[in-house]
Amino acid sequence: MHHPGAGGAGKGENMSQFLRTPLYLLLASVLATPAFAAESRIPEGIDLTLDLVGNVAHNPVGGVEQGTEGSYWVMAQSKFDLDKLFGVHGTEVDAQWAWFAGHNLAREKIGNSISAQQTWRPVAGGRLTRLTLRHRFDNGLSITAGRAPVNSYFNNSPLNCVFMSNAMCLTPYGAITDLGITAYPNSSWAGLVRYDVNDRWYAQAGVFDYNNELNKAGKNGLDFSVGEGTGTISAYEVGYQTSFANDRLPRTYRIGMYRNSDGGKSSYFDADGNSAALTGKPTAVQDGARLGVYAMGDQTVWRGEGNRNLAVFGRVYVNTGNEAPVDHFVSAGFVKTGTFAGRDQDTLAMFVSNTHFSDEQIGFLRDRRSRYGGTGAPHADEIITELSYGWAVKKGIRLMPNLQYVINPDPIYAPTRTTHIPDALIVGLRVDVHFAQLFGW
Repeated sequence: MHHPGAGGAGKGENMSQFLRTPLYLLLASVLATPAFAAESRIPEGIDLTLDLVGNVAHNPVGGVEQGTEGSYWVMAQSKFDLDKLFGVHGTEVDAQWAWFAGHNLAREKIGNSISAQQTWRPVAGGRLTRLTLRHRFDNGLSITAGRAPVNSYFNNSPLNCVFMSNAMCLTPYGAITDLGITAYPNSSWAGLVRYDVNDRWYAQAGVFDYNNELNKAGKNGLDFSVGEGTGTISAYEVGYQTSFANDRLPRTYRIGMYRNSDGGKSSYFDADGNSAALTGKPTAVQDGARLGVYAMGDQTVWRGEGNRNLAVFGRVYVNTGNEAPVDHFVSAGFVKTGTFAGRDQDTLAMFVSNTHFSDEQIGFLRDRRSRYGGTGAPHADEIITELSYGWAVKKGIRLMPNLQYVINPDPIYAPTRTTHIPDALIVGLRVDVHFAQLFGW
């Protein structure tokens, strides 16, 4: 059990705790059975996925204190092609479930709000993350309805998760904090329409119920109530994308926007118009709507034999509606696929990001610091960089050692801090196991 304020557990202790979890013991026993020793046969029309992703992070330098934390998730997904199974043309069912556990180094040791571990979630345990029915018409139009998160469909790219930091993976930072968009593993009632003009251009729009109560412990993604939310999230995106199948140098460009009719809460003022940090009262509910726009681009700039390539990318998010904690977020980086001789599937990747907090958010943190006897304000710009190497051990298993560096860590989760938090160096390890690939399902 983790005790806040206690010294950080060593990596060995974290791994030992993980190896004693019922989930790990169950997976180990299943994988040891003869049925999994050979290639499994899955009926045509059923696509099964079972992934285990683990993160361990240690900050030898910087933060409020030094320590080690680990987190992991297990995700199971089943896609049913109803055309192949029952002759229902162009229709599929997608069901996804996940289990989360672990602790967050950023919150518990460093004190900042941007997690270094993309597998950590505030609510641990199991959760239904998606249950959708999708129908594709012959003219390029498709309609999806059911339970789904916004970030599975909008502002998304495979390059986002060639990293471990939550500044990039799963969704570039900003929109979740500002607009409350539902993000994996949280889901809500949703309806989406997409039109593929051709094999390159597309446009899509979605409407999602906003009910923050669904994200709390004990809900497990199984509360299917209707009409109890406080707002509606709408999302719009236009994109151009190619692949190795139709472009020597594949590229992806997307622009989009989000709108949440729930105006959110002020980052600074209480209901009386005073500093909530000084009065100790809750921040005030805002009228109006929350809005944000984004743009992203992935561009392959070099290609060697096979799929060996070098891609560069950029991400931008800007808050354009009600005041919110983040004014804007920008990031850029590269992903090199194919590194040394014979390592065609390995990746070398790096990104640098800047999160610019609003004047109100910085004012709140300044006043809170003053309340506890400190002076001055935290920096408005939090800069995070990560350098990672993805080692494809074998098909279905990837290890990703990484180094992260956080300049100007925000003190959002260090409420009694009276001075700046020292810049933090983070040594991380991400482990991905894709059982469907491993066993040839």
